This record gives sequence, C-alpha cells and structure tokens, in this order.
Amino acid sequence: MFTKLTDTSKAAIFAVLVLCLSVGTALLLRFIDLPMDLALGALWSSTPAVAALIMLLVVTRDGYSKEGWKSLGLHRLGLNVWWIAFGVTLLVTVAASAIVWATPLASFIMPEDGIINEVINFLVFFGIVVFVLGLSEEIGMRGYLQPHLMSLGRNRALILVGLVWATWHMPLIFLTPFYHATGNKLIILPLFYGTIVAASFFFGYMRIYTGSIWPASIAHAAHNAAWGTLGAFTVTSYPVVVNQYLVGDNGILILIGVAIGAIWLSYYLKSGMDRAQEAGAVVPEVAPAPPAAATVPR
Repeated sequence: MFTKLTDTSKAAIFAVLVLCLSVGTALLLRFIDLPMDLALGALWSSTPAVAALIMLLVVTRDGYSKEGWKSLGLHRLGLNVWWIAFGVTLLVTVAASAIVWATPLASFIMPEDGIINEVINFLVFFGIVVFVLGLSEEIGMRGYLQPHLMSLGRNRALILVGLVWATWHMPLIFLTPFYHATGNKLIILPLFYGTIVAASFFFGYMRIYTGSIWPASIAHAAHNAAWGTLGAFTVTSYPVVVNQYLVGDNGILILIGVAIGAIWLSYYLKSGMDRAQEAGAVVPEVAPAPPAAATVPR
C-alpha cells in the first residue's frame, strides 16, 4: 500500500498500530471477564506479532519479498549468545531473590511439591514463552520495530523500543486485573519502565550482534519463568513489597540487575555490534571477543 515510507515512518506507524491493538485486546479481556489462562495470555502477547504482520502484508507490502521476512531475524539462531541470554538473565533473578531471602522481609522455603516439580514447571513455562508468548512480543519489538529505528542511532533506537514496549503493557495494567493489580502504581510504573528500557538494551544488543531475535526470546522466557518459579521458594509477610517493589517481574533489584547486565553486554559485544552496523549485516556466529579486547563505547 505504502511502498515509499522511510524506516522511521514505518516504525511510527507500527508503534501506533501495536498500541491500538493492545488497548483493543485489553478491553476485550475485560469484557469477556474470564480468568487469565494460556489462551488469553497468547491472545494478548500476539498483538506485536500481529502488528508486524499487518505492516509487512498490508501497510508496506515488504512481506511479499524474501528479504522482508528475513528482516525479522527469525532465520538466524544467534547460538553464540544463548548462554548469555539464558544464564545472565537467570542469574539476575536468582541473585535478586537471594538478596531478599537474606533480609527480614522474606525467607527461602522448600516447595511442598519438591524441587523436581518446580524445575519441570520452569522448563515447561520457559518453552511456552520462547516459542509462543515471548516470541510474539519479540517478533514485533526486536524483530520489526528495532531495525526500523536504528537509523536514529543505537542508544536512541533502544530507548524508543523500550518505551513502546513498556507502554504496550499499560492497557493490561490499567484496563484489566491481570497484571500488577496490587501495589502503588506511583512506585510500580517507574520501576516497570526502568526495567523494560534496561531490558530493551540487554535484548537489543544481542539482536544487533547476531541479527537474530531468538536470543531475546530466550532471555525473555528465562526472566518470566524464573520470577514465577522462584516465588514458590519464597515466603513473606510483605508480598507487595517483596513481589512488586523488590523482585518479581520488575522490582528495584531486578531493574539494577538488568541494567548491570546491559552495561556489561555493551562492552562485551561492542566490537561485534559495531561491525554488524557498519556492514549493514550481522557478524558470523562465533564466540564474542573477550572483554579485554573490547573498547569503551562512546
């Protein structure tokens, strides 16, 4: 339909479209008034992927070429940073939980169902997020939106992706009872936006380095599965403070951990990201250079 749009114009249209879809889906969830389950979660999470499909097939028609689909980053695996995507993300949540367990606010407990059952639950939910829930978000945010903003510069692009991604969650928070229904919104929202923007850098760096959205989907899944599972190991008399303000999805300790991870990754992958952007492509799937060889980002 519109074949002459600039990348930033495509990004702007996508952002408006995905936010409209988020409002419409949140209103639908509120109207049907059913408990949130996997099907409804998949419906909500699908909206960024749906927005990307509308952009590719209707608005720009870029999806009628092989290169248009390749731009989403689904055809590359990015194997060389999977250990970062999974391990560092999991470490952030485990470390944050351990800090809280060491305070008078919460304690570590052994789940009644045992560790094995919780590990199985973690792996099942991890797989669902990697291939369904998180992947749908990543197709839109890291697959479509991020590349179309890169002409603005790396930092500006990742900040804008983070802001759109965070704002996409707002209808679910304000129009439904399914997400952050407890706690003071004046505390939760700054923590939420801060964590999402920090995650946008952490996920986005891996997207730039590999040209793939699979590492971002893995990191997304590791985070979601970890904070849900670790709640079974935590007992507290202050659930809002612990689960909303300190750890959980985006407590202050999670925000700090993700920010530290993003700063470390900016050094660790810098040379590869620079080469990928300069070449307008991606670096080969080899192990990143050691940190000592990296230069300080400008």
